[in-house]
Amino acid sequence: MSESREPDARFKTALQVVGIVGMVGMLSMVFHKGFVDMAALWQQHDGADFLAALARYVLRNLAG
Repeated sequence: MSESREPDARFKTALQVVGIVGMVGMLSMVFHKGFVDMAALWQQHDGADFLAALARYVLRNLAG
C-alpha cells in the first residue's frame, strides 16, 4: 500500500467501526423494546390468550 492511500484506508476503517457500533446500538434498542413489550403482554394475558395478544400486537405494529 502506498503512503498516500494509507490515511484513506484508516478513515474508511474508522467509519466502518463507527457504523458497526451504531448498528449494534440500534439493534439492541429494538430487541430491548421487543422484550419489554412482550413482558408487559405476558403480565396482562395468561396462558393461550398471550399468544393471541402477541399475534394481535405484531400485526398491529407491522404498519408502523
